[in-house]
Amino acid sequence: MLLYALSAAVSFAACFLKGFQHKNVIGGHLKSVFFTSWLMAAFEVASVSLIVAGGWWVALSSGLGASLGMVCAILLHNRIFDK
Repeated sequence: MLLYALSAAVSFAACFLKGFQHKNVIGGHLKSVFFTSWLMAAFEVASVSLIVAGGWWVALSSGLGASLGMVCAILLHNRIFDK
């Protein structure tokens, strides 16, 4: 059960960062692009490690985390950078 909770959390963070990065690139926020890239790399390595450990069943929990992460990233980025 811990594996699935971790996969949801790591996928949430990884997709959150991808969504946030997408908005950074579009908005030309170069400092944010630079630092977000490092975090994205770390969470992608963690995601692959969890997939190797859990197999295809991890897709269910990581899919939930990923979808929630993307929506939250867009909402937070809009709140921070939109005037």
